[in-house]
Amino acid sequence: MQSLLTSPTTPFVLPLALHNLHSQPLQRLHSNHIAHRKLKLIPQNEIHARTRLFNLYLQMHANAGAMQEARQLFDEMPERSLVSWTIVMSGYARHGPASAVLMMFWDMLCGSEGGLLRPDSFVFAVVLRACGMVKSLSYGRVVHGLVLKQSCVVDSFLENALVSMYASCGALEDAAVVFSVIDKPDLVAWSSILSGYVKNGFEGEGLSIFGDMILGGIRPDAFAFSMVLGACTNLECWDFGTQVHCYIVKIGFDSCLYLENSLMDFYAKCGDLEGMSLVYAHMSEKNLVSWNTFINGHVHNFHYLEALRIFQILMAEVSKCDDFSLISILKAVTGLGYLDHGKEIHGYILRAGIETNRYLVSSLLDMYIGCMDHESLYPRDEVPLKLLNYLKGGEYDEFIITSLLKWCSLESNLENGKTLHALIIKLDLKSDSYVLSSLIDMYSKCGIWEAAKRVFTRVEQPDTAPWSALISGHSWNGCFSEALRLFRKMQFDCVEANEFTFTSVILACLALENLRKGKELHCKILRSGYESNVSVVNALINLYSELWLHTQALKLCTLIPDSEISWNFLIQACLGAGEYEIIHKILWRIQVSRGNLDPFSACDIFASCSSPVLLNVGTQAHAYMTKRGLISHPTISDSLIQMYSACGRIDEAVQSFNMMPEKDIFSWTSILSARVLHGHPSEALHLISQMRWNRMLADQSTFSCILNSCAQMGLVDEAFQLFFSMKEAYGIEPLEEHYSCIIEVLGRAGMFEEVLEFINGVPTFKLGPLIWRTLLSSSRIHGNMKVAKYAAEKVLGLEPSDFSANRLLEQVLLTSGEWDDALKLKTKNKSIKKSSSCIEIRNKIYEFKSDQNPAKEVTAKLAEIEGKMEELGYVADKNHLLHNAEEEEYDGVGLHHTEMKALAFGLTLLPPGMPVHVVKNVRMCGDCHSACKFMSTFLERELVVKDPYSFHHFRDGKCSCRDAW
Repeated sequence: MQSLLTSPTTPFVLPLALHNLHSQPLQRLHSNHIAHRKLKLIPQNEIHARTRLFNLYLQMHANAGAMQEARQLFDEMPERSLVSWTIVMSGYARHGPASAVLMMFWDMLCGSEGGLLRPDSFVFAVVLRACGMVKSLSYGRVVHGLVLKQSCVVDSFLENALVSMYASCGALEDAAVVFSVIDKPDLVAWSSILSGYVKNGFEGEGLSIFGDMILGGIRPDAFAFSMVLGACTNLECWDFGTQVHCYIVKIGFDSCLYLENSLMDFYAKCGDLEGMSLVYAHMSEKNLVSWNTFINGHVHNFHYLEALRIFQILMAEVSKCDDFSLISILKAVTGLGYLDHGKEIHGYILRAGIETNRYLVSSLLDMYIGCMDHESLYPRDEVPLKLLNYLKGGEYDEFIITSLLKWCSLESNLENGKTLHALIIKLDLKSDSYVLSSLIDMYSKCGIWEAAKRVFTRVEQPDTAPWSALISGHSWNGCFSEALRLFRKMQFDCVEANEFTFTSVILACLALENLRKGKELHCKILRSGYESNVSVVNALINLYSELWLHTQALKLCTLIPDSEISWNFLIQACLGAGEYEIIHKILWRIQVSRGNLDPFSACDIFASCSSPVLLNVGTQAHAYMTKRGLISHPTISDSLIQMYSACGRIDEAVQSFNMMPEKDIFSWTSILSARVLHGHPSEALHLISQMRWNRMLADQSTFSCILNSCAQMGLVDEAFQLFFSMKEAYGIEPLEEHYSCIIEVLGRAGMFEEVLEFINGVPTFKLGPLIWRTLLSSSRIHGNMKVAKYAAEKVLGLEPSDFSANRLLEQVLLTSGEWDDALKLKTKNKSIKKSSSCIEIRNKIYEFKSDQNPAKEVTAKLAEIEGKMEELGYVADKNHLLHNAEEEEYDGVGLHHTEMKALAFGLTLLPPGMPVHVVKNVRMCGDCHSACKFMSTFLERELVVKDPYSFHHFRDGKCSCRDAW
């Protein structure tokens, strides 16, 4: 403070801009001094009276903001008092230009009235206020020195002006020193120091000052509250901001329109749309700023549809908007990709006559660039270039140029890009970092590498933006190794990377599948402070997910809000790893946060629910996708059919198919596969006739379904006609699965000689394990030991570790009396796959294992069922000996296998009449199959068992598989 209490030692130099300002009025002022000397003969009291009258008119002009008229009147005054000077300087301070205040003050001290006028505290305060407005710290220090030199009475008005001047000029230490020597700082002083800290980026210190202000017993006004709310907004400090809101309500400022608008902005920037909506709903009056804040709050939080709805209400109720409203809504339209809405807004701008507004032109450019389909082959009007006609006199700035360069990049429009390059040179924008980076990006994406590198090399000391553009361009064009090399060079040049640099380099690591480099880059990101950046974290999640480290990717999901996470790749990675429970937890997080979800992720979620024990999760996912409006997407509908089919709910699958507005070949194939899987061959063939009626061309998957339907119905001749027509009529080359379908058709019909003959005609390169497994399955159905042995040996020749074939071959050898070979095979395959069955009840999955003793209620229920079966004269079907190969051996009628335990548990807990769904991990044995058919005759409910090979729907003593599984 000592330096502030003495006159400044540094000589004051009037800035050149201020020196030249108002030179003509000052010349008129000096000429008026000559006129003044000629009026010395006028009586003094008359001069004073005239001066008071002039001052009255000066005050009227200054209050009205007519500063040109006030200055003209001031120049014509024969004599000016201190009041005259004060009125005009105060008017300039209020209405501008503030620099005129400094010029007048200098002239008052040096060139007028013979230097007899001595400024008072009010004049000094006005001048200090002007210093703060023009950010002239040196001039302010001179004025402060004059205050001390002239021993002027320092009142609170002058003290507050000093604090405000230093704070406005960024000299916060000086402002704090002046503030500290104020005996009793009032509200203005507190507001000045608070405003200085907040406006200079020290929001945290500003909040502390506000707290001290409250503790000091100072009652804040609307300005102080707006400052502290602005600090909370910048810091996203929701807790402190809500406390300030409570205090505003407590002292009765909650009806202040200015504060209500500030509160809405605070809640919006903190992501609390509910809080913003509550403030908006309780506003007694709203101005256009209120509407703009409300719309922009939704746009800021990516709620574009809601922003569009509010804008429509604004136009219906208020019938007007301004450029701020239009800029916000154009961002919403861009985010939604609603080009038609954007064109309507463009039309409104033209009708309103505000198309020359540079900011609106820039927003329209971004809208058209963001909404246009840049990959379409259809010709498009070059709307972005036409928008430049609105700008008069070539009022192009760097934002418009960068937007146009982005458009050229997306369109690969090299010619227009070169034109813009010439315009950049003409406008002398070649030193702007972002313009140059956009230029590099344009040449890179147009494939002109030499031009991009030439632009980069001509940049003196390139900073982050040009480096990022060059690295991104290499990644974009597939030069991933070069992108990593450039990133290393960028680090050696000590240039800091930003989020765009990191995302481009992560993409390069992913493309090269270089996990080591990816981890090194992750460490660099942590050191650089970008570990919570949304774009960078999503890129890292993508990297780890694609490289099968989904657990590491999950850890990263805690660093950013769930609503900002791109879940697509993580869901896909978890699906590939079989981590279905993690996917269902992710779905819950998406629901809670209303996070990002696209149709492809929705398909993966449905795929994770494709099991009868996960049916409840699947139906909940179905309800949520319907609520989000995703269910109408064709790909999702296909996945929904497949999910319900895999869950054993064929009726729901058919309903999903029937509700599709448009059906493609994949939809038809999905419902065909569902019908075949659940043993409805006649319905499948009926669907095929419907496909022909709808002129839907069959593909390879469709033919597989058709042939399987023929196999289930024993239509041998029809199957062969379809098989031969594949190539002749449809031009489709049969695959291994189509040959296996014909083998199944013949095998189910018991035509094994024809099967072997047909196999001899199959091309050798198509004789894979699938064909021999199909023959093995057919021989199992008919109990043909000779063919079963032959097929099992063929399977084991191709895949020696096949468990099912090993067990079946062992069973065949034992049955045919080849004890030694069977013993060798049994010794070789000591580890028998433990069977288990699962059932879902009330959102909980219960597993029953073969080596596990069931609970008492399960044992009791099994005993009850066995007693009922014996009472009704049940006799087990022993014609399925080969079906028992994969299951452990038990004595008794077969009610001790895991699926029977699960069924008994379900019968105990589920309501009467409700179907029981069980999933088994090995093929269902013949004894259990026979028992379930008999049980379905008296249990009065459907029993559904899914094993790895088929669905078994047991109703009225029959199974949907027709005893062929």
